[in-house]
Amino acid sequence: MMNVFLDSDVILDFLLKRAPFAEAAGMIFSLGERGLLTLCTSTLSFMNVLYIAGAATDRATARSLGRRLRVLMELLPVDSAQVDAALASAARDVEDYVQYTVARENTVDYLVTRNVDDYPREGTFIVTPDVFLTTLPR
Repeated sequence: MMNVFLDSDVILDFLLKRAPFAEAAGMIFSLGERGLLTLCTSTLSFMNVLYIAGAATDRATARSLGRRLRVLMELLPVDSAQVDAALASAARDVEDYVQYTVARENTVDYLVTRNVDDYPREGTFIVTPDVFLTTLPR
């Protein structure tokens, strides 16, 4: 089964139904829910998503969304070595570099994000939701 790491922007698009991105994010989550993909994210992204969802809605709604999300996704831990690597890198976005190292170290097939420019250039490993959906067999 394909392992797909979702960045927080894609998760928030799904949870908060952010147009025009919610449709592609919803399709990815639907594939995960049907057991066709293994969806994962880092513990850092998961907590950031809950914080942002709480600011966009309210605490009770954010917790409810978090419980729903937790059923759909595997959480990959962030450790000090990944944080240190991000701090030592020349990356524009340190948080995104942490996500990149977590995904790489856990050998996911794709890292799906709308912010591909904030990540290291990796050929076809880092893709937008729309591009990811075109890679799937029909």
